[in-house]
Amino acid sequence: MYKELNSLGRSDPNQVIYKADLQRVGSLINESLMALAEYAKFKNWDATKDIIISQNLLGKKSSQTLKGILAAIQKRFFTSHDTLPKVDILACAVSKNIPRVVKTQILYPYICEADPLIKKLLLNLVGKRIEKSSTLLTKLDVLHFLENEQQTHPELRKWSDYLKGRWVRGFLAFLRDFGIMEKAPSNRLLKPIIRLESFTFFLLNLLDKKVSPAEVFNNEVWILYFLKNDEIEHFLVDAQGRGWIYYSKAGDIIELKPKYQLGEWINECLG
Repeated sequence: MYKELNSLGRSDPNQVIYKADLQRVGSLINESLMALAEYAKFKNWDATKDIIISQNLLGKKSSQTLKGILAAIQKRFFTSHDTLPKVDILACAVSKNIPRVVKTQILYPYICEADPLIKKLLLNLVGKRIEKSSTLLTKLDVLHFLENEQQTHPELRKWSDYLKGRWVRGFLAFLRDFGIMEKAPSNRLLKPIIRLESFTFFLLNLLDKKVSPAEVFNNEVWILYFLKNDEIEHFLVDAQGRGWIYYSKAGDIIELKPKYQLGEWINECLG
């Protein structure tokens, strides 16, 4: 089997398999926020699903559509991610009376981690264009990326042209939903304006894990937001100004400590 995979162009037998999920359900921002807020009441996903389905809280006409949405939400937020806060913490945060943009921004990395193809495109196509100020991204650009990925991901060769077209449209809509592209019909990329609350949500999670300052600066979550080291440092200074952390830098010596654990910060500072 390993030789067969290599003959198709895949160099790693343990490599993730790309799946065409995005075009089925999209970003699901409203649905995810509603489902997570409901989960925060029960702390039990099965009970939450039963309530959502029995009361049709998401307002879907088709039971099949509703089940597909709930399956996508479960995959995105109820799967363990090493560097992201657990779902109970996430649900608590999005249940608070905070700006919707903050809630949306903290959903974003979970969706990226749940879909390797989205993440690959963000890191290797979108991020590089934003860094080089090449601010246009067209459907053809994304399609060419998918075609190049076929060399190491032969499963993409099974996607029909129609499916690829739908997925590409879904990806561009995803970028617009999270403020990474201007509204249609524009294809101009934007560097999203990250809120301090969004940054601190992930920062305190890292500090709860006792990671070093160097590991904080180099964490991949910031790459998904296209943040550079000087921007991360600016956020650290602002978070200290709000009394949320302690941060100091003298040459190469960095001191970085939380003044709250993540759960405490959510309850005491986000209200």
